Amino acid sequence: MEYIYPIHFIDHDEWLDSGYEPKLAQGDVVSRDGEFLEIWRVVDYDQEDEYSSGRIEFIVDGESTVKFKEGFAAPNIRTSRGFALSQLTRTIRLWHEEQPA
Repeated sequence: MEYIYPIHFIDHDEWLDSGYEPKLAQGDVVSRDGEFLEIWRVVDYDQEDEYSSGRIEFIVDGESTVKFKEGFAAPNIRTSRGFALSQLTRTIRLWHEEQPA
């Protein structure tokens, strides 16, 4: 698989295409080089409520606490969800660039 962006949220598009199915609200986070960085998940939203807010989280593999998170107004409000994903992506990218090689 070709990774063109610095950070990729694997299976994020499948979650969107599913209509925000909670069972699909998670996946891997991978760098441009194909390095597995950890996992993402979306929590605290109600798939049946179009005005339900939620949160996108980044969790380091093997840890029980969330490393980074961004809230959004509702999953189907593209600007809110998109802004949250963009902010989280930037945070993860900066964190990853600071890690020792």
